[in-house]
Formats: sequence, structure tokens, C-alpha cells
Amino acid sequence: MSLDYYAYEAERFRNTWNCLYFGYFGRFEDTEKQCHSAHPTDTLQVFSVRVAAISGGLHVFGKIALRDSVDHNRNMVFDRTRDNCQILTLEVPNLKLIGPSRAVLLLDAVTFEVDLKVKGCTESEDKHLSFLAAPFLNMIPLDSCLRIRSYTSKISTLNFTFGIIVYSVEATISVRVSGGSWTDGFRAQFAAHTVSIGCEEVILLDSGDDKLPVTGDGTITLGRRVASVEVSGELNVSVKALQGGELVAMVGASILVTSLHKRGMNPVQLAE
Repeated sequence: MSLDYYAYEAERFRNTWNCLYFGYFGRFEDTEKQCHSAHPTDTLQVFSVRVAAISGGLHVFGKIALRDSVDHNRNMVFDRTRDNCQILTLEVPNLKLIGPSRAVLLLDAVTFEVDLKVKGCTESEDKHLSFLAAPFLNMIPLDSCLRIRSYTSKISTLNFTFGIIVYSVEATISVRVSGGSWTDGFRAQFAAHTVSIGCEEVILLDSGDDKLPVTGDGTITLGRRVASVEVSGELNVSVKALQGGELVAMVGASILVTSLHKRGMNPVQLAE
């Protein structure tokens, strides 16, 4: 029987983690404590995770986390139970990401930890889609740039698209409806875009066919809230209204980090 290299390394990683960090940073399954850096540093921003070569619909559940050297705990970017699978198809091969709950710092190696399964008719028929713990350590470039890493197991290949954002700070984003309401029948997509990284976006929320999640005070519940941007950089936040696959309307705002430092964290109005 052929050896799944990444699965073997994932088992080793768990054992090594418990030897080094258990008791100092809690349990292996613990998530990060949301400690934030007060100073600019190099960060890693995940844009998408795609499952390659899908045949038919896959009901996928499990976890994807990033671990940096701040606390070595899981910073979740995908987390679904068996009863809440995401269905992946040829048309929709990307996982619907959450988090991270804070910026991922590139102070040392960052570990991509994956434990994904495909749901079977019974639990005993579930199959591992991907099981890995792969370190990423790269020379920090002079300028922010895009990276793609692929990890192939016995039955799947995962493609991570992410950015290395140099000398950057964390932007925590919230959106609130200040007047009116979202029109039924339109899909909403909220995104953040660091201008230096081409056209890649952090999808904060894609409502799909569901109703837009709005709390009593008008705050929209975003799936992702954190983006990284250089100290001298620019961050765009946009809202798109779509009907089917057609863009109906789009509004946005551009935020300069230098001016944001001067004025403080004041609300930004999105307007056409």
C-alpha cells in the first residue's frame, strides 16, 4: 500500500506539538487567543482554498487552520461538522472560508493544518479528502506578492492561494446597514482587497441563495473580518449585488492606512 506522505507528516506534527507545547499553549485542538501585534510585521493572508479535479458533488466537512509562532494554536479558516457539510462541485470547487480571527504573522514558519473528509452514507463510510500539516517558510520579499501552494494526497489536491503582505497591519472589518434594507432576490458579496496584491480578494461574505444575515442594530454578520494591508498601503472594501451570475450594482470605499492612523478608526461610508 502506498504511503500518504502528508498524512504521515500530520501524525508526526501532532506528536511533536504535544511534546513541545502542551501545557504552555493548552491542548492541540485549542484555537488562538486573539492576541494582536501592536507593531507592523509581515503577514500571510489566505485568499482561497480549492479542491482540484472534483468529479461530481462532494459533501465536505472538517477543519483547516493556520498555526504561527505567536501561540502555536489553531487559527481557523474552515470549520464544518459532519451535519453541516459544504457541497463542492466542478462549478464551485473553492471552500467557503471563515477567519482567520487575527492576522497570521510570518515571524517564523506557518503550518497549514488540514483535516478534511468526504461524507459517506454512514460515518464508517466517510473518507479522508486531505490530512496534512505542512510548514510554509519563505524568504520575505521586498514587496507584497501572491503565492500558490499545492498539496497532493492519495485522493485529492488542495490549492492554497495566499499573499505575503510585507510590513503590514491588521484591519478588522465590520459592516452595518445605516438606512434602508437589502432587496430580496439579490445575492450579496462583501470583499476586501489589498491593492498591492493584483485582483485577489478576501471574500468577507457571500450570501448565496440565503437571506442576508443582519442583526437588530443593522450589523451584517460577516464570515471573515480580518485583512492585512501594508503600513503605506491601500485597502478597498466593496459590496456587490448579483442576480444569478450577473453583477447588478457595486459600491465601495478605498482606505489609505496612513490617513487611517491619523484619524483613528472612524466609520467609512460605502457609497456609489
